[in-house]
Amino acid sequence: MCYEVKCSTCGKTTWGGCGWHVPSVYKGIAEGQHCRCHDWPGVKKVGDGCSSATEGGSSAGGGADGGSTCNIL
Repeated sequence: MCYEVKCSTCGKTTWGGCGWHVPSVYKGIAEGQHCRCHDWPGVKKVGDGCSSATEGGSSAGGGADGGSTCNIL
């Protein structure tokens, strides 16, 4: 299970744990309080064209045309 932890570099919130529940941890953190020092597997971050978190262990993949897919939850 994944959980919130404080980043020792920036002081904002990041995650710890198995890596399978990262999107649910991300959704529980206030906007602007997410650590950018570490990756957020399975999460589409603001500025990449979609700010929604995707469920599951991997992020939404792009199509054959190189586009991306956003899931609205």
